[in-house]
Amino acid sequence: MQQKSSALRAKEAFLALYQAGEFAPGSKLPSEVSMAERLEVSRETWRKALSLLRSDGLLVSKHGSGTYLLERPRRIANDLSQLQSMSKMIAAAGIHEEESHVECSVGYAPSDVSSFFETPETEEFFILRRIRHADCGIISASQSYLPRKYAPELREHVTASLFAYLEQEHGIRISRALTELFIPSQDDPLRAALQLPEGCDAFGFRQYHYDSRGNPLIYSLDYLRSDLFHFTIMRVRP
Repeated sequence: MQQKSSALRAKEAFLALYQAGEFAPGSKLPSEVSMAERLEVSRETWRKALSLLRSDGLLVSKHGSGTYLLERPRRIANDLSQLQSMSKMIAAAGIHEEESHVECSVGYAPSDVSSFFETPETEEFFILRRIRHADCGIISASQSYLPRKYAPELREHVTASLFAYLEQEHGIRISRALTELFIPSQDDPLRAALQLPEGCDAFGFRQYHYDSRGNPLIYSLDYLRSDLFHFTIMRVRP
Protein backbone atom coordinates (compact mmCIF):
# COMPACT_ATOMS: atom_id res chain seq x y z
CA MET A 1 0.00 0.00 0.00
CA GLN A 2 1.35 3.41 -0.96
CA GLN A 3 2.21 5.55 2.06
CA LYS A 4 1.06 9.12 2.43
CA SER A 5 3.68 11.84 2.15
CA SER A 6 4.80 13.60 5.32
CA ALA A 7 3.26 16.85 4.01
CA LEU A 8 -0.12 15.17 3.47
CA ARG A 9 0.00 13.68 6.97
CA ALA A 10 0.83 17.13 8.38
CA LYS A 11 -2.07 18.63 6.44
CA GLU A 12 -4.47 16.01 7.83
CA ALA A 13 -3.17 16.55 11.37
CA PHE A 14 -3.81 20.28 11.03
CA LEU A 15 -7.32 19.68 9.66
CA ALA A 16 -8.07 17.45 12.66
CA LEU A 17 -7.07 20.30 14.99
CA TYR A 18 -9.11 22.77 12.94
CA GLN A 19 -12.20 20.59 13.06
CA ALA A 20 -11.72 20.17 16.82
CA GLY A 21 -11.91 23.98 17.19
CA GLU A 22 -8.23 24.64 17.85
CA PHE A 23 -8.14 27.35 15.18
CA ALA A 24 -10.96 29.79 14.49
CA PRO A 25 -12.00 30.82 10.97
CA GLY A 26 -10.38 34.15 10.11
CA SER A 27 -7.60 33.75 12.68
CA LYS A 28 -3.89 34.08 12.01
CA LEU A 29 -1.86 30.89 12.22
CA PRO A 30 1.14 30.65 14.56
CA SER A 31 4.59 30.93 13.02
CA GLU A 32 5.97 28.19 10.81
CA VAL A 33 8.39 27.18 13.57
CA SER A 34 5.59 26.91 16.15
CA MET A 35 3.33 24.91 13.84
CA ALA A 36 6.13 22.56 12.82
CA GLU A 37 6.91 21.90 16.48
CA ARG A 38 3.26 21.39 17.36
CA LEU A 39 2.76 18.88 14.57
CA GLU A 40 6.17 17.30 15.20
CA VAL A 41 7.37 17.76 11.63
CA SER A 42 10.17 19.67 10.00
CA ARG A 43 9.67 23.27 8.96
CA GLU A 44 10.05 22.25 5.32
CA THR A 45 7.31 19.61 5.70
CA TRP A 46 4.98 22.18 7.24
CA ARG A 47 5.68 24.58 4.36
CA LYS A 48 4.63 21.87 1.90
CA ALA A 49 1.50 21.21 3.97
CA LEU A 50 0.73 24.93 3.89
CA SER A 51 0.93 24.84 0.10
CA LEU A 52 -1.59 21.98 0.04
CA LEU A 53 -3.95 23.86 2.37
CA ARG A 54 -3.72 27.02 0.26
CA SER A 55 -4.56 25.09 -2.91
CA ASP A 56 -7.54 23.61 -1.07
CA GLY A 57 -8.87 27.10 -0.44
CA LEU A 58 -8.54 26.97 3.35
CA LEU A 59 -5.72 29.45 3.89
CA VAL A 60 -4.52 32.73 2.50
CA SER A 61 -1.07 34.27 2.94
CA LYS A 62 -0.83 38.04 3.26
CA HIS A 63 2.54 39.56 2.42
CA GLY A 64 4.21 40.99 5.49
CA SER A 65 1.38 39.85 7.76
CA GLY A 66 1.20 36.06 7.89
CA THR A 67 -1.06 33.17 7.02
CA TYR A 68 -4.76 33.24 7.88
CA LEU A 69 -7.63 30.79 7.87
CA LEU A 70 -10.38 31.96 5.59
CA GLU A 71 -13.67 32.89 7.22
CA ARG A 72 -15.24 30.17 5.11
CA PRO A 73 -13.58 27.75 2.70
CA ARG A 74 -13.92 28.96 -0.89
CA ARG A 75 -14.63 25.47 -2.08
CA ILE A 76 -14.80 21.91 -0.89
CA ALA A 77 -11.46 20.57 -2.11
CA ASN A 78 -10.47 16.95 -2.51
CA ASP A 79 -7.51 15.01 -3.81
CA LEU A 80 -8.81 12.61 -6.46
CA SER A 81 -5.96 10.20 -5.78
CA GLN A 82 -7.56 9.45 -2.39
CA LEU A 83 -10.58 7.11 -2.52
CA GLN A 84 -13.11 8.27 0.07
CA SER A 85 -16.84 8.16 0.57
CA MET A 86 -18.78 11.35 -0.17
CA SER A 87 -19.53 11.76 3.55
CA LYS A 88 -15.83 11.74 4.42
CA MET A 89 -14.98 14.14 1.60
CA ILE A 90 -17.48 16.67 2.93
CA ALA A 91 -16.52 16.19 6.59
CA ALA A 92 -12.80 16.52 5.84
CA ALA A 93 -13.49 19.91 4.31
CA GLY A 94 -15.11 21.16 7.51
CA ILE A 95 -18.58 21.36 5.93
CA HIS A 96 -21.50 20.52 8.19
CA GLU A 97 -23.73 18.19 6.21
CA GLU A 98 -27.40 18.39 7.04
CA GLU A 99 -30.02 15.66 6.65
CA SER A 100 -30.12 14.06 3.21
CA HIS A 101 -33.18 13.25 1.14
CA VAL A 102 -33.01 9.58 0.21
CA GLU A 103 -35.13 7.46 -2.13
CA CYS A 104 -34.74 3.67 -2.35
CA SER A 105 -36.15 1.38 -5.01
CA VAL A 106 -35.58 -1.87 -6.88
CA GLY A 107 -35.60 -1.83 -10.64
CA TYR A 108 -33.80 -2.33 -13.91
CA ALA A 109 -30.61 -0.45 -14.65
CA PRO A 110 -29.14 1.18 -17.77
CA SER A 111 -27.07 -1.03 -20.03
CA ASP A 112 -23.74 0.38 -18.80
CA VAL A 113 -24.65 -0.66 -15.24
CA SER A 114 -25.51 -4.20 -16.34
CA SER A 115 -22.28 -4.30 -18.31
CA PHE A 116 -20.25 -3.28 -15.25
CA PHE A 117 -21.81 -6.03 -13.13
CA GLU A 118 -21.74 -8.49 -16.06
CA THR A 119 -25.43 -9.32 -15.64
CA PRO A 120 -28.30 -9.49 -18.14
CA GLU A 121 -30.32 -6.32 -18.65
CA THR A 122 -33.30 -8.13 -17.09
CA GLU A 123 -31.46 -8.23 -13.73
CA GLU A 124 -32.94 -5.93 -11.08
CA PHE A 125 -30.75 -3.80 -8.79
CA PHE A 126 -31.18 -1.93 -5.56
CA ILE A 127 -31.16 1.78 -6.47
CA LEU A 128 -30.41 4.51 -3.96
CA ARG A 129 -30.80 8.19 -4.81
CA ARG A 130 -29.44 10.71 -2.31
CA ILE A 131 -29.67 14.50 -2.31
CA ARG A 132 -27.19 15.98 0.17
CA HIS A 133 -27.76 19.32 1.89
CA ALA A 134 -25.56 21.78 3.79
CA ASP A 135 -26.16 25.29 5.11
CA CYS A 136 -25.50 26.59 1.59
CA GLY A 137 -28.26 24.46 0.06
CA ILE A 138 -28.07 21.28 -2.02
CA ILE A 139 -24.46 20.29 -2.57
CA SER A 140 -24.66 16.95 -4.38
CA ALA A 141 -27.04 14.49 -6.02
CA SER A 142 -26.12 10.83 -6.35
CA GLN A 143 -27.63 7.65 -7.72
CA SER A 144 -26.06 4.31 -6.83
CA TYR A 145 -26.73 0.76 -7.99
CA LEU A 146 -25.97 -2.30 -5.85
CA PRO A 147 -26.71 -6.00 -6.34
CA ARG A 148 -29.91 -6.84 -4.46
CA LYS A 149 -28.16 -9.40 -2.23
CA TYR A 150 -26.30 -6.59 -0.42
CA ALA A 151 -29.27 -4.33 0.11
CA PRO A 152 -32.00 -5.85 2.39
CA GLU A 153 -30.98 -3.83 5.47
CA LEU A 154 -30.73 -0.57 3.53
CA ARG A 155 -34.47 -0.28 3.08
CA GLU A 156 -34.96 -0.03 6.85
CA HIS A 157 -31.79 1.78 7.86
CA VAL A 158 -30.36 3.99 5.12
CA THR A 159 -26.72 4.63 5.89
CA ALA A 160 -24.81 7.86 5.37
CA SER A 161 -22.04 5.91 3.63
CA LEU A 162 -22.37 2.86 1.40
CA PHE A 163 -18.66 2.25 1.99
CA ALA A 164 -19.23 1.93 5.74
CA TYR A 165 -22.40 -0.12 5.24
CA LEU A 166 -20.67 -2.77 3.13
CA GLU A 167 -17.81 -3.02 5.62
CA GLN A 168 -19.98 -3.20 8.73
CA GLU A 169 -22.83 -5.36 7.44
CA HIS A 170 -21.06 -7.58 4.92
CA GLY A 171 -17.36 -7.39 5.79
CA ILE A 172 -16.57 -6.15 2.28
CA ARG A 173 -14.18 -3.26 1.72
CA ILE A 174 -14.19 -1.11 -1.38
CA SER A 175 -10.52 -0.83 -2.25
CA ARG A 176 -10.46 0.90 -5.63
CA ALA A 177 -12.62 2.79 -8.07
CA LEU A 178 -12.44 3.85 -11.68
CA THR A 179 -13.81 7.39 -11.95
CA GLU A 180 -14.89 9.11 -15.16
CA LEU A 181 -15.39 12.90 -15.03
CA PHE A 182 -17.88 14.61 -17.31
CA ILE A 183 -20.27 17.57 -17.55
CA PRO A 184 -23.92 16.41 -17.22
CA SER A 185 -26.32 17.44 -19.96
CA GLN A 186 -28.80 20.23 -19.30
CA ASP A 187 -31.77 17.84 -19.47
CA ASP A 188 -30.31 15.25 -17.08
CA PRO A 189 -32.88 14.68 -14.26
CA LEU A 190 -30.19 14.02 -11.66
CA ARG A 191 -28.54 17.32 -12.57
CA ALA A 192 -31.92 19.04 -12.19
CA ALA A 193 -32.15 17.66 -8.64
CA LEU A 194 -29.21 19.89 -7.67
CA GLN A 195 -31.35 23.00 -8.21
CA LEU A 196 -28.24 24.82 -9.37
CA PRO A 197 -27.94 28.56 -8.68
CA GLU A 198 -27.92 30.79 -11.75
CA GLY A 199 -24.59 30.71 -13.53
CA CYS A 200 -23.49 27.52 -11.76
CA ASP A 201 -22.85 24.17 -13.40
CA ALA A 202 -22.14 20.66 -12.13
CA PHE A 203 -19.38 18.09 -12.27
CA GLY A 204 -20.43 14.53 -13.04
CA PHE A 205 -18.59 11.50 -11.71
CA ARG A 206 -19.35 8.06 -13.11
CA GLN A 207 -17.76 5.66 -10.65
CA TYR A 208 -17.11 1.93 -10.80
CA HIS A 209 -16.27 0.55 -7.35
CA TYR A 210 -14.50 -2.76 -6.72
CA ASP A 211 -13.49 -4.86 -3.72
CA SER A 212 -9.93 -6.06 -3.11
CA ARG A 213 -10.49 -9.11 -5.35
CA GLY A 214 -11.71 -7.01 -8.25
CA ASN A 215 -15.39 -7.84 -7.86
CA PRO A 216 -17.79 -5.02 -8.85
CA LEU A 217 -19.72 -3.64 -5.87
CA ILE A 218 -21.25 -0.24 -6.60
CA TYR A 219 -21.95 1.72 -9.76
CA SER A 220 -22.64 5.35 -8.93
CA LEU A 221 -23.36 8.68 -10.54
CA ASP A 222 -22.37 11.64 -8.37
CA TYR A 223 -23.22 15.19 -9.45
CA LEU A 224 -21.55 18.01 -7.51
CA ARG A 225 -21.98 21.79 -7.58
CA SER A 226 -19.05 23.36 -9.42
CA ASP A 227 -19.08 26.47 -7.23
CA LEU A 228 -18.48 24.40 -4.08
CA PHE A 229 -16.18 21.60 -5.16
CA HIS A 230 -12.86 21.52 -6.85
CA PHE A 231 -10.44 18.64 -7.19
CA THR A 232 -6.72 18.12 -7.37
CA ILE A 233 -4.55 15.19 -8.33
CA MET A 234 -0.80 14.75 -8.11
CA ARG A 235 0.71 13.70 -11.42
CA VAL A 236 4.28 12.39 -11.64
CA ARG A 237 6.40 12.66 -14.73
CA PRO A 238 7.93 9.26 -15.66
